Amino acid sequence: MMNRPGKEWIGNVANEVVRLGTFFTLAIMVMIMCIAVFDKRTDGEAPIGSFTSKDLNSDWVMMMDGERSEITLPATVDAQRGDEIILSRELPGNLSNGMSLMVRTAMQDVTVYVDGRLRASYTSNSVKGLSYFLPSAYVVTTLNKTDSGKSISIHLTVKNKGIINGVILSYGNNGWFRVLKGSLPLVIIALFILVCGVVMAIAAKAVGNQYGTEVAGRLGMLIIDISLWLISESYLRQLIFNRPTLSQYFAYITIELVAPLACMYFDAVQHKVYHRRYLVAELIVFIQMVVCVLLDAADVLKLFQTLPINHLLTGLCAILVFVNIITDIRKKRFGSYRISMIGGIFFLATSLMDLVGFYRTVVQVFGTFMCIGLIGLMIATVIQTLYDTVNDYRARERNKTAMTVNTIETIAGAIDARDEYTGGHSERVGMYAGRLAREMAADYDLSEEDILRIHYIGLVHDIGKIGVADSVLNKSGKLTDEEFSLMRRHTEIGYEIMTSLGKVTEGLLDGIRYHHERFDGGGYPDGLAGTDIPLVARILALADSYDAMTSNRVYRKRLTDEEVRNELNRCSGTQFDPALTEIFVRLIDKGELRANTEDGMAVDKEGRTMSSAKLESRLSYDLLEKVKIIHASHIRMLCYLLKLMEKKGNPYTVLMLSVDTEDKSSIMKFEKAIKEHINPHDVNVKYTACSNVVALYERTPEDTQKFIDAVKETCGDVITETI
Repeated sequence: MMNRPGKEWIGNVANEVVRLGTFFTLAIMVMIMCIAVFDKRTDGEAPIGSFTSKDLNSDWVMMMDGERSEITLPATVDAQRGDEIILSRELPGNLSNGMSLMVRTAMQDVTVYVDGRLRASYTSNSVKGLSYFLPSAYVVTTLNKTDSGKSISIHLTVKNKGIINGVILSYGNNGWFRVLKGSLPLVIIALFILVCGVVMAIAAKAVGNQYGTEVAGRLGMLIIDISLWLISESYLRQLIFNRPTLSQYFAYITIELVAPLACMYFDAVQHKVYHRRYLVAELIVFIQMVVCVLLDAADVLKLFQTLPINHLLTGLCAILVFVNIITDIRKKRFGSYRISMIGGIFFLATSLMDLVGFYRTVVQVFGTFMCIGLIGLMIATVIQTLYDTVNDYRARERNKTAMTVNTIETIAGAIDARDEYTGGHSERVGMYAGRLAREMAADYDLSEEDILRIHYIGLVHDIGKIGVADSVLNKSGKLTDEEFSLMRRHTEIGYEIMTSLGKVTEGLLDGIRYHHERFDGGGYPDGLAGTDIPLVARILALADSYDAMTSNRVYRKRLTDEEVRNELNRCSGTQFDPALTEIFVRLIDKGELRANTEDGMAVDKEGRTMSSAKLESRLSYDLLEKVKIIHASHIRMLCYLLKLMEKKGNPYTVLMLSVDTEDKSSIMKFEKAIKEHINPHDVNVKYTACSNVVALYERTPEDTQKFIDAVKETCGDVITETI
């Protein structure tokens, strides 16, 4: 563990070296490229001549190793480095002034003789300091009318492979049209992806280093590098650069940078899970590149000779990517970037095709497959980025919705906990409203989102009761006209509360404000009638009333199922929307909607009556019977706590403990015994003069019994009742 800071420091330094080294090298290559494009000093460069278009590929005689043979171009011969190949034939007899003959080299020294006289030359000695391995170029020999019928000989010195390209006889410089036709599409594509790469890199830098933008930035750098390489390797480089021989240097370096830049890209795509592996690979390739440049500068080994080492390392980097992909597939991480990686695999495959072609194919436009692969990679990355952006947006919306739902459920729980008559009421209203909405969905064109929204609105329809005084909200007897008027204001209070918070969900405000409106216009607060009442409010009116009828009240027990059904039918068309009432009653008749209460009291998920509901029911009954409760507000506060904990799935064990005596000393001894055997998380509330309500937190049945036994041992005959 002591070495960890040192390892992190080394890793950070290595990261910085690779990053800065890569950017610095790219900057140097761009500088060289600019010199090659704009420098007017063209001495020793391959002549361009004036423009033509006609093949001159037949009737050639080849001399090699003292052997003479006829040959048709283009062709490949079995030749070694240093071998000289001489091609000769007679020129056509109808030449005119300004014509030219074009032949593309394949890294060979080329000299052209007409009638024994030197007419064009492109060799290692043409330019001072030029590499032994010449960059391929078109050598143009200008012809005139007097050359008609004379012999022409082309001397090739082999330096890599015995490749002999075709010969073009042209009028003026028209031969370049053929080259343009074959090469321009690739150059245009290279320029297009270069622009894309620059835009991606700049945009990623501007947006910041987030995951999606980092991937785009890394891809932008890779695209810039490969597009520069494609341009430098193009058949048109003699037309693009004034000094095309310089292009060989940034061509070699840019191809060397492909592997580390690709590793950076795949590292970012794979969320840097394999960062150390990729970093090691990047460092190895980067060090190899620096060493090869130094060897070339010292004239020990030329860049072309060390290129296979880079190809080998590039192949190993590709294998590393595949290994990491397989690992992610096994660990089920692949799905997060599968679109990008499909493009990545396509890019690796096409690059491999180009690499194989470099070593095996006689004539090919090198970089074509890689360019196609790069476009595929770019498209896949853009799609992945868009896909991730959409998913991130959806995730944020889901999180926002989840937060809203959690807030709604918390508010609903707080409302229910405060009102002694509404233990679980809001939750049940939401459930009943959602079930009714689902049944009427087809006829009323309600979507799943609509049904879910109605359920959530049901949870908070009574939020306005927060603003109703406890003395009114929890009054044991009948409300006075003034108190009822205040109670009715809960719809407007709730509406104003939610208005100040903003429109959280569609229909929320309507459900809160209008759920006590009547279909005949006799409701409140605005006296709306018929279909002027919003649909969500008409649904909630049924759900709210159904729960009220199937729950106990201090002045009555819950109605029977038959009584509920009769009451709903009786109020159809007056209090309730008749069409919705018909659907609601049908659900009850089919047994698809049942009261989620037990004997009129709230139940938990297992269908057991909740302790808070039992305690509230007992308190209401005792107050109605004029039992002298010491602090009814304290008991209601305990009920509030019990409801909150029940909702979280952490219910208390609630006991009613009492002694059958009015002796003050015995009562004091009883209360002292309780206090001695409870812990700080338990709640002990005085109920009557000789009884207490005790809520034990996280006690097993055995622990509860030990508590009861301990109190009894101290006080003797103690009456215990589990609530």
